[in-house]
Amino acid sequence: MKTLAAEKNSEKKEFPESRIEKLETKANELEQSIRYAGSLQKSILPPPSLFNDIFDDAFVLYQPKDIVGGDFYWLSQFENEVYFAVGDCTGHGVPGAMVNIAGNTILRQLIRKKGLSEPSDIIEELDKELIGLFNENKSDGQTYDGMDVVFCKFNLDEMKGSYCGAGRPLILVRDGEIIEYKKGLSSVGYNIFGEKRFETVEFDLEVGDLFYLFSDGYTDQFGGDNIKKFNRKRFRNLLTSIADMNLTKQKKELDLTLQNWMGNHEQIDDVCVLGIKI
Repeated sequence: MKTLAAEKNSEKKEFPESRIEKLETKANELEQSIRYAGSLQKSILPPPSLFNDIFDDAFVLYQPKDIVGGDFYWLSQFENEVYFAVGDCTGHGVPGAMVNIAGNTILRQLIRKKGLSEPSDIIEELDKELIGLFNENKSDGQTYDGMDVVFCKFNLDEMKGSYCGAGRPLILVRDGEIIEYKKGLSSVGYNIFGEKRFETVEFDLEVGDLFYLFSDGYTDQFGGDNIKKFNRKRFRNLLTSIADMNLTKQKKELDLTLQNWMGNHEQIDDVCVLGIKI
């Protein structure tokens, strides 16, 4: 039978100060690695200034919940077409970031290498590529990783626009009135609802049009006096109320409103809002 002194000596052997120091060192190394991964992830995202170079005015409000995140915004020009999107990947943090980077990389290849042009064709191919990427070498069932994404193609010379909503809507504010293009029923990647359908919706562009692409992080944030979600209705009303501001001020107003709504509550998800003006 062990004596009390022997048990104490055993505990000391199991938890020496050197082990605590090693754990702290590994924790610091892990944090540094994640921070580096965060900087790499941000380097993949297009500089927000590119949107201002293409459109009359633009902003990007991008606030990951963690150092790395699952939300992304994307932009590409090919000939006289402008392609841009906002994606909301499953999860946040490191898992969300991995899906994020995969989707971002695949999108780059689809337009330039495969010559796809229609938003629905691009999203359909993204869906196939993403499912194949995460399941090709799996032997223990299917993964359920994927993303909700709103994908747009604008021709500013012809003033024609089109989009495909795969789980995310597109909002237009025109002459103070708000129009919401529906999000579509199918998301990209994981699938539990059978056959998918992605649809391209076309519309004319007008000078002064304001378009907003966004993940659900803003509208799902809890806060306020009764600790409720900000919700889509408040978000739509907010966009209408700030429509007369330039987009730099709109971004500040959106950021300030979100921070005031959160108060002392924790941010629950990644936040990404892209606004452009024609």
